[in-house]
Amino acid sequence: MKDFFAKHQKSIISYCGVAVVLALVGLLWLAMGRSGSGKDYTSDNNTSQSDYYLPNASDSDNVSVDEMKIERVVVTKLLDINESGGEWGGESIIQRTQTFMVKILTGPYKGVEAEMTLDLTDITGTGKGVITAKEGDRLLGYFVMDYSSYTLYGTCTGFQRDIPLMWLALGFIVLLLLFFGRGGLKSFSALIITCLMLIFIMIPLVYNGMDPVLAVAIFGFATIVVTLLMVHGPSVSSLAAGTGAIGGVLTSALIAYILKSIIWITGTVDEESISLLYTDNGRNLDVASILFAAIVIGSLGGTIDVSVSIASSLEELKGKMGENITGWELVRSGMSIGCDIMGASLNTMILAYVGSSFQLLMLFSAYNISLQEIINNEMIAVELLRALAGCFGLLMSVPITSLTAAVFSSKGNMGTFRLTDIKLIKGLSTAGAKLSGAWQKALDEAKKSAAEKDKPEEPQVNLFEKARQHYDEMNREDTDKGE
Repeated sequence: MKDFFAKHQKSIISYCGVAVVLALVGLLWLAMGRSGSGKDYTSDNNTSQSDYYLPNASDSDNVSVDEMKIERVVVTKLLDINESGGEWGGESIIQRTQTFMVKILTGPYKGVEAEMTLDLTDITGTGKGVITAKEGDRLLGYFVMDYSSYTLYGTCTGFQRDIPLMWLALGFIVLLLLFFGRGGLKSFSALIITCLMLIFIMIPLVYNGMDPVLAVAIFGFATIVVTLLMVHGPSVSSLAAGTGAIGGVLTSALIAYILKSIIWITGTVDEESISLLYTDNGRNLDVASILFAAIVIGSLGGTIDVSVSIASSLEELKGKMGENITGWELVRSGMSIGCDIMGASLNTMILAYVGSSFQLLMLFSAYNISLQEIINNEMIAVELLRALAGCFGLLMSVPITSLTAAVFSSKGNMGTFRLTDIKLIKGLSTAGAKLSGAWQKALDEAKKSAAEKDKPEEPQVNLFEKARQHYDEMNREDTDKGE
């Protein structure tokens, strides 16, 4: 038993730490999430959940909407496409409906064939926003029974897109295991836990009345701890990376929180946020704070990535150099590594946010909207806030991670700190030295030029006279020799 613990000590500590974090988050969910902050809005006055979401349905319709669920179906036969006139937003459009027979694959009517309709109305008028169903297509929809004729009718809610995505995810998992083995499995497990915490814990906590700022702080801390413990285990590099990631996320959160009121963000920037207000049902959801939480979540992944890269690099460098490298030298190395990482990470973050608003930017361009109007549009301002807050988080995670890794790795051997260790001061110092050298060189050249001007001029030599003197001397020598 002792040998097993000694051999797997890091793994045991990692999994125990992950279990403790998940247990604490689960207890918080039980205490605040499941109990909720309001009443059950779908069970008052003996109202079923389906009736709550479909308030226009009544007993006179001879339609049962109790326990309505989305079922999987496959198209077996195409029937018809019907067209009729209609209006959308005050404009006349052609309403088109496709009718076909389907075989129900799930639910209480499994195996039964029924008629289903699919809305093909193209509100854009371009014909590019509609896909017709074909035989063999797999769809989703709900069914109701008309008890006057005991006929089952279905309404299509969309195509089955989850199965292809699941196959794609399975392919990713296989390649991850093939290339990285056990490390890939740990990375994927950490990703799954993060997604589960986000979907089943954080979102219910926020929707049930918990402050989004507090919820995202808990989620962020839990995500950082779980990811680092599962992927990297308990180590100095994990501690440094975790500290840097938390510092970066807090920086992003602080900037987003301050600017939220300064640039007058309401939070109702898209259809999703507006629809969320319609489902409020007395919960008093703060969409601006929810948007703030989304900004922090968006910066979380990038800061973890940068922090882990720097911490791992410094751990490797310390292992190679040993005591020959001091703490401040590690900090300088971390800042240099971070400079290279930041170039790619900033591009990734900015392009990701631009990509999310690409259609909107194209729309602005199509209508020749000025740059001033674009920047002051709330939706664009929110995306800029996301990007800038995330960039600040990435930026601050570099020095925090480098300093933490240096302090814990050097064990007191920090060495001497120099102001030139700071890139800006080093750059200014280098520029000042170059400017001073150029100025001194200019002064020296000016002094040399002035000295040459003050030097007395030498008498000019008459070359003709000098040649004649030389000729006379040669004749004189020849005469002397003749005598």
